[in-house]
Amino acid sequence: MTMQSLLNLIAKPAGVPPAGLAPSCGAAGRRSIANFNSAGRIVWLFLIIATVGFATPATWHSLTLDLDVALKINEPVSSAKNEPKPLVIYLTHLAAPRVGTESDESILANFNTAGYLIAELDYANNPKARMPGLTRDLIALRSQLQRKTFLTDRAIDRTHVFIVPSGCRLKRDVVFYRDSGRTFAMDIIYPSQPKMPVGAVLEFSCDNANRMSNGSLDFCTDTLLPGAAIEGFAAVMADHPVAAPYTGFDPMPDCARKIKAAARTLRAQSDALTLNGRIIPLGFSRGSGMALMALTVAKRTEFDGFGEHGGTDSSVQGAVIMSGRFTYLDLLPRDKMIARYERTWGPRKDFFDVWRAQGALDYLDHRIETPLFLTINSGESPDALHQMDVLRRRLTEFDSPFTYAPEPESRGHKMPLNSDVLENLFHYLHEQLSVAPVISAASLKHP
Repeated sequence: MTMQSLLNLIAKPAGVPPAGLAPSCGAAGRRSIANFNSAGRIVWLFLIIATVGFATPATWHSLTLDLDVALKINEPVSSAKNEPKPLVIYLTHLAAPRVGTESDESILANFNTAGYLIAELDYANNPKARMPGLTRDLIALRSQLQRKTFLTDRAIDRTHVFIVPSGCRLKRDVVFYRDSGRTFAMDIIYPSQPKMPVGAVLEFSCDNANRMSNGSLDFCTDTLLPGAAIEGFAAVMADHPVAAPYTGFDPMPDCARKIKAAARTLRAQSDALTLNGRIIPLGFSRGSGMALMALTVAKRTEFDGFGEHGGTDSSVQGAVIMSGRFTYLDLLPRDKMIARYERTWGPRKDFFDVWRAQGALDYLDHRIETPLFLTINSGESPDALHQMDVLRRRLTEFDSPFTYAPEPESRGHKMPLNSDVLENLFHYLHEQLSVAPVISAASLKHP
């Protein structure tokens, strides 16, 4: 019932019953109708309002636009009422070009039948609704979900919250490695039915238990995967190679084997998902060394032959590297982790080769032809800032191309939100992922 229809009811002449109320039989019924005056109608209307409310569309306040945008909630076709549901936040009518050509109706119906709760936000083609400006909304959505100030009346599985731009689908749980204790997999948000194949951004999760944990993504201010999807790329979150609990160690050669398997598995999706075969790994914190390792061990065949899609190429076309640890051979003297490393690996002076084998950067012994993108927050710890300096020096030593774009605002151990940094980062992704001809999975087999 709309506000106008309610006002029309109030304005009706006395004695005219509301639509849908049948006249009672006999004289008593006629007297009841005659006595239905304006005061009676107002009381009746308040009862209706209290029961069903106005059918006005729900809204969510966009920080990017400083406007309320329309919000539509779609419950899954079938699920237990109080059972936590995976959530898809579906962003429609953005200013960014829509790369997927499949209709929203078809995609949303698929999410609905697959058991997702859907929160559909309509940006009404506002010119501000694009990256990097939308970063503020991406942060707000995860923050509000985590603090339970958004969708407060819904039971949500906060380990499976996906922000999906219009025209994209989601492929879940793509396995890239199996071992005795765990199956390692990835989730892929990808443009559905694009006119041209697209490149992919591969992030290694900072959460060792749940790769799409909203709590971890909120804490790190992680917006780069949904941002990459909005920019028209496939956006992929892979399990961290180390299962929980994480103690600060990335054991080799196990990690390198899993990282290469992740790249192979993603590339093997090229034909099915219309990808062009180009991959940029991305990492922050405990995921940063993994992303760097995907590049530095690309030509090391001793890590091949493990995990899924063993015959597919595991190369990557660059990397986005943020705060993390890249080598254990150049640490600040007061680094609090040194004592733990020594207990595990032995004193560095006596077990130098063991220490060297653990660092992604220490597999770099040649010029890397594909450029890297490096960024770190100015408020990071001295240890993290030192590691970034060491990485830059090593790349310079081998004349490897890279872009360094530090975030000037002091925000501590966080992923970048600065607009200039993000603009440069997305420009880098477009250059590295969009320049190659179409590559099919079949053409990417090792000789």
